[in-house]
Amino acid sequence: MSYDLYFWLSGAAEDPRRLVDRLADEETDGLVADERVLAFRAELLRRWPDLADMIAPWHHDLVGRQPWGRTGLAVRFVGVTLPHGWQGISALPVLAGAYGLDSYDPQSGRLVRPGSSLEGREVRDDVAHVDGWVAEGHVVRLLRQISAYIGYSYDDLDEAALTGALDETNDEAVDGWFEYPLAGAPMLVVRLAQAPGSAVVSVRVEGDMDLVLATRIETVLNLL
Repeated sequence: MSYDLYFWLSGAAEDPRRLVDRLADEETDGLVADERVLAFRAELLRRWPDLADMIAPWHHDLVGRQPWGRTGLAVRFVGVTLPHGWQGISALPVLAGAYGLDSYDPQSGRLVRPGSSLEGREVRDDVAHVDGWVAEGHVVRLLRQISAYIGYSYDDLDEAALTGALDETNDEAVDGWFEYPLAGAPMLVVRLAQAPGSAVVSVRVEGDMDLVLATRIETVLNLL
């Protein structure tokens, strides 16, 4: 089962469902060519290289691969066809909004504009943990953002406690993780471990999370 999403310059489509039908015939009347569309596309491929097999229309960034779409359409819109359960899906409308693009979900008929609330998107029931990864240089930013979500005052003492804490960690070892509690509401434990031979830090956030909090944490993990 696959899942489609479309992105275009905000406000460009009065009837997004009709527009998507026309895009199948490569009709882009009303869609303005804008470099922000290409910049968003480039950011998608930078963050999730596997999207090269799921993105349209054609552009030279795909090298030999030839999805549908004639040359010149990629500056007007982005379409992705994702497998069901693809991990980064909740982050895509947020990232699109940062580039001034609307996100349209033809399965539900939902149009998300920049700055719209994404709360209420289904994630899963009984959330006990959220997994992901960040670049080593973004760990502090991640912890500060999660702390803000739960009302915990993250400060210089927290940063001092983390100094050197990840040096001997290993995300491939059961006992190779560093655990750090964030005493907010709810109480969360953030488990961190470096991936051997890289500057990537694996992350697991554990605690009694509702769907909204879990979605927020998943989104910030996908964006960092």
